[in-house]
Amino acid sequence: MQRFVFSALFLAVPLFGQDYFPLETGNQWIYRIGGALSGVLAPTTFVTEISGTRIIDGKEYFQLVGMPGGSRLLRKNDAGTLVFYSEQDRTEHNWVAFQAATGEAFRSEIDDCSPSGVIQSKNAELRSPLGDFRDGALRVGYAPGRCADAGLITETFLPYVGLAQRRMSNIAGEVVWDLVYARLGGFTAFSEQERSFQASLNSARFGTNDPITVRMTLRNTTGTPLELTFPSGQDFDVVIRNEKGDEVYRWSNGRAFTLAIRTFRFSGEKNYAVAVRPGLPAGTYTLAASLAVSGTKIETVLPLEIR
Repeated sequence: MQRFVFSALFLAVPLFGQDYFPLETGNQWIYRIGGALSGVLAPTTFVTEISGTRIIDGKEYFQLVGMPGGSRLLRKNDAGTLVFYSEQDRTEHNWVAFQAATGEAFRSEIDDCSPSGVIQSKNAELRSPLGDFRDGALRVGYAPGRCADAGLITETFLPYVGLAQRRMSNIAGEVVWDLVYARLGGFTAFSEQERSFQASLNSARFGTNDPITVRMTLRNTTGTPLELTFPSGQDFDVVIRNEKGDEVYRWSNGRAFTLAIRTFRFSGEKNYAVAVRPGLPAGTYTLAASLAVSGTKIETVLPLEIR
């Protein structure tokens, strides 16, 4: 498997004050679980995101949902420590003291079996599904606690990305969480190697005469070129169907395209965009965006509401 090196990401990051856990509503992280629990006692992947904020005692907390073990209300205190608020005892508790010096121990209460952590390195390497990070990661080690054969082993954070890997032990062996996708600030910042085709619209609903902007994104970061054949000069199409499934609009109708067969070898990311004005009456529809290729179907279907 080809691995990507992203260490250049850190060249523009200042040496002090890195944000190892960006707290912003909408930020999302997807993790894959490996090791002893993979596919046995737990889902192999889970999605966690910041769903919103809450004000408690005049302090703003960001609600992290989707984590195994329940949601957390997080903030960074004035000292730079990532803390979470417990509604049971109405008290803040430490997760990671990012500002601690290398080798310095701190109290951590994110895991009941691991009451103490230490900054092992602020320039650690990380090998993960996202690629090889040669330096710049912060690694926290956790001392064995009061739970036999259970607890955190290490957590590794990437600047301006968040928790990238967690290793923990249980009676069955070691369990690893690996970050495979991160959406930060509304954009996909990191994703593991993938082939995907996605589409998006510029609004949740439209008026009967509003233009609809459709953006299509083809991604291939597997390291092996994707070969597609286009039987004409047409790159894509947009089809709208009503609730009965009847086709009521097709972007390509009435358009002329060259008849040249094209072979496209593709790696990376390619975007297509088109504004359509179907002029349809109010109702609920589906919009299918597709690439006009032969031999395979590459399509994404989205709900469409016209008022």
